[in-house]
Amino acid sequence: MGRLLLMTISFLAMMIVSVSAAILPFNGQTTVDVANSYTILAYPSDYVFYVVALIYLSILYWIYKQWQMFAKKQFAITHVQSFLFTISMVLSIVWIYYWQNSQFIIACMILVFSTLALAGMYLLLPEKNTMTARLPISLYLAWLVLLIMFNLAILLVAARWDGFGLSQPLWAVILLTVFVAIALHIRFHHYDPYFPILFIWFYLGIAVQNNFEELLVTTAALFLSGVLLAGILFMRKKPRTIY
Repeated sequence: MGRLLLMTISFLAMMIVSVSAAILPFNGQTTVDVANSYTILAYPSDYVFYVVALIYLSILYWIYKQWQMFAKKQFAITHVQSFLFTISMVLSIVWIYYWQNSQFIIACMILVFSTLALAGMYLLLPEKNTMTARLPISLYLAWLVLLIMFNLAILLVAARWDGFGLSQPLWAVILLTVFVAIALHIRFHHYDPYFPILFIWFYLGIAVQNNFEELLVTTAALFLSGVLLAGILFMRKKPRTIY
């Protein structure tokens, strides 16, 4: 019971802090205000971020089902999985603090560790894509990976990195392509067709935001969305069963 209670408290704390930071100004700005302070080409339309509410609700449902299984003595989350989940939630809270203070290097490092912790839990879960198994964790992990990409883009702009002489649109396309490779890796090697869905949502939002003003970025975002869709539909691998 202790590890499930710890998971529940840590997630609720992270969700409350995240929602509060998005609504209530801290240091005179919200999390969105911080992002809007910089012009990056990998920035999606604001509607893209509404999906976070659905992700949080899915995890709340997942936790609720874990409590049900605990009551039936069917609780299967291990101490290691519980620890990794809790650490990820705590680090996400710390990330919000540093993000709000525009300390992007530290924020990016913390976000990477938070993502790695959740990825560790994800890899220890059975490859079963249902709402009561790993699907909510998969969606949240995908979102954290996308936040890393977003954080990196803003970090480079804030640091006024010259991009080794390459243009900003080209570097945006390179960044988008690298993270598509990550999504396709998860799709194929972990039999997870849902992980790339958030990438498609995010990339289409980038295309909408650029509105063909940056033709290279918009075209790349649309093309890569098509690649991800093809990966979802046609990549096949027999799932492993973890006992």
